[in-house]
Amino acid sequence: MPAAERCFNLLLGLSILSWAVLGWTTTAEMRPLLVRGVIALLHVVVGTLILCRTRVAQHGSWASCLAGVPALLTAGWALQAASPSWPLPAQMVFAAGGVLTAVSFLWLGRCFAILPAVRGTITGGPFRIVRHPAYLGEMVMIAACWMTVSGASQIGPLAAAIPFVVLRILAEERVLLTSAAYAEYVQQVRWRLIPLLW
Repeated sequence: MPAAERCFNLLLGLSILSWAVLGWTTTAEMRPLLVRGVIALLHVVVGTLILCRTRVAQHGSWASCLAGVPALLTAGWALQAASPSWPLPAQMVFAAGGVLTAVSFLWLGRCFAILPAVRGTITGGPFRIVRHPAYLGEMVMIAACWMTVSGASQIGPLAAAIPFVVLRILAEERVLLTSAAYAEYVQQVRWRLIPLLW
């Protein structure tokens, strides 16, 4: 791995790991313990995977990378728009989505990437059911944020998340399909996000 990529991974991984510590320990955090724990877990998983991921075999274009950014921002928007008081059902849905996301990331292992890039093809675990289980988990977490508010005030992030995640998946798959292994995987696993739907 080139020194510049190794240095970038080190800085990014350590930064994300620090977010886990800050999110867990800050006294200003008003979210319930379960929600904070899930967020910290995701930061630990992502930070660790960035520190040990493999070298990029094929970078995505600037356009494909930019296509993924709105989906990333929408998740943060949904979390900020959520009510400080989370009913228990919303906490449980959030935790379920977070666990699916974390398990999916762990299955990706050293092939984990935030922006579109080819680092390898994973076909086991939740990737046997849908091609993008982590995005499904993120959508469940966004839906849980929506469950914390009354009325339609949270519908913006939820409504925006759907087309942004679709755009991100399509941009990512254009890059991934440059790999023969991924093209073969697509023939084996038909559904991108939700079985029997898409």
